[in-house]
Amino acid sequence: MAENTAELDLGSEALSSVVAKFTMSGLGFVGVVLFARVLGPAGTGRYYFALAIALLLVRVDAGVGIALKKRVSEVGSDPRPYLTVGLAFHFAWVILVATTTLVVAYYTPFLPMTPLVVSAVISVLATVGLFQILNRFYAGLGYPSRSLWADTIRSVLTLGFQLPLLFAGYETFGLLAGLAAGTFITAIGVSAAAGIRPGLKGFRNTGEDLFVFARYSVPTAVVEDFYKRVDVILIGFFAGDAAVGFYETALRIVTPAQQLSGSISNALGVKVSGLTSLGQEIRGDIVNTVAYSGLLILPMFFGALAMPAALMRTFFGSSFGVGGPALVGVASFFIFYIYQDPFATALEGSDRPQFVFWLRTAALLIHLPLAVILGYYWDGLLGVIVATISVEVLLFIAYQYVSERNLGGVILPRPIWAQLGSAVLMYVAVIAIRPLISLSWWLPVVGLVAFGAATYFATLTALSSHFRVTIGNVLLPALRRTEQRIDEF
Repeated sequence: MAENTAELDLGSEALSSVVAKFTMSGLGFVGVVLFARVLGPAGTGRYYFALAIALLLVRVDAGVGIALKKRVSEVGSDPRPYLTVGLAFHFAWVILVATTTLVVAYYTPFLPMTPLVVSAVISVLATVGLFQILNRFYAGLGYPSRSLWADTIRSVLTLGFQLPLLFAGYETFGLLAGLAAGTFITAIGVSAAAGIRPGLKGFRNTGEDLFVFARYSVPTAVVEDFYKRVDVILIGFFAGDAAVGFYETALRIVTPAQQLSGSISNALGVKVSGLTSLGQEIRGDIVNTVAYSGLLILPMFFGALAMPAALMRTFFGSSFGVGGPALVGVASFFIFYIYQDPFATALEGSDRPQFVFWLRTAALLIHLPLAVILGYYWDGLLGVIVATISVEVLLFIAYQYVSERNLGGVILPRPIWAQLGSAVLMYVAVIAIRPLISLSWWLPVVGLVAFGAATYFATLTALSSHFRVTIGNVLLPALRRTEQRIDEF
């Protein structure tokens, strides 16, 4: 049964989503560490290259899922025919891709993967695409945080299937097959939790209504994912599998920052959709989301700047230490990428997906030739990363311009500046202490990371009254509810 999405408690939903995302991120990080140590840089790169192809295909389903989430989150909508349209599209897409892949594999030499890995890529498309449809549909019913907990369960099951296959020697195929198996089981569970059966009543009108939004959300999802995945492809082409391994492992270190932003924006999108369907104001919720989207990426960037090689060596092994500059670069462009998330979510939630599509398309058209030029003529790894940083800065400025024109003005809330100041002070403290500590093994590195985190949050608490109020209004009530449930149990 759908909830009234206009009345969602954004703080509570965001907090639950953050816990789910961090749990998922932690599991994913453990997996990447194990993959990197078993496969090495080149083997890790081969896996992520195959995964990049599979997930690029999945983005078509993701775009339809975004449209489903938007439509079913509108107050008063009937979700049953929307589910029918979404599932019908997914099955047609899988059949089309599988048929095309078989033809290409049989008649051409263009697929640089074994037939076993190709079959695993198709399995990932079929299962992850189905999960994208069902889970975004579930979120749109008014359960954004529950949808993220479903994704967390998927991470647990996936890792449980992947590790035995990895240690049995199946390498890339085993990791892809484990992902497909864990995802399929979770998709079945999400379908049961949603409790909505497909319906044919109003199928045609529903399809047309979904198409109005999906004609932008689907190409946006594809363009956005290609924009992200093309870095891996270009780095692999210019610098080889090991450089891809450095890039992908660096991404995993800063992923928790994006998980926080995505968690808050996930709830924001559902609430904005409900509010706009009733003609109500949305700017206040956008401002609050932007204020805390970058809460983690700023200290992560300065932490990476303080000891990049030590972090890479500690988490992934000594052979990854030379990938330290990649970590700094990835953290740099993540700052600007993360702060765009609430703007894109708000525009899509308020039924203006065309803005997001055109901005993402423009970003890709600028990024692709710039990355090719810098990757070829300067440095395969760092050249591509610098190209991404440049485009993310331009895209952030563009979103602020769109916000000025369509969301009531530029949005740069004061809490952001308090977070930046706290991160700088943390960096100074870490740099001052670092020469006194040997970073040759994991315990002092983890200790220095913990010291930096404590310094950042203590400074932020002292500097920002807004942060103190937010803690009081969101975290403390959640802790009290948890205590009550424990007592009742």
